[in-house]
Amino acid sequence: MTLLAAPRTILAVDDGEGVCELIEILLVRVGYHVLTATNGPAALRLADETPEIDLLICNLDLPDGDTFAVVARFALLHPASSVVFLLSYAAAFPTTPPNASLAKPFTIAQLRDTVRRALQARPSLAETAQAA
Repeated sequence: MTLLAAPRTILAVDDGEGVCELIEILLVRVGYHVLTATNGPAALRLADETPEIDLLICNLDLPDGDTFAVVARFALLHPASSVVFLLSYAAAFPTTPPNASLAKPFTIAQLRDTVRRALQARPSLAETAQAA
């Protein structure tokens, strides 16, 4: 008997409800479990209530200006997770490993490939904090 691994859990945070819905639909289709939030406080509630989250996808420009506060608190709750920043403009935030980025608008393939790479590399937020 073969046991199937539980799907990876992803938390997507973007102030655009449509962006969250799109990410959820696309990633569920390829086998991920996706949680969504349209603001920092809602994201942190989900992060606190969910035992394991493998990846945080977070808009770099959350309107309440607390993107990095969300990422920092998320890192404390899920230190083995990694992060992908959603960007409104590709040149707005040059990312280097261990962080990844994805510019909006993105294609299905770009989203899927970015998530796959981030989960495979899975540099933890805890390692990122230690390196800083």
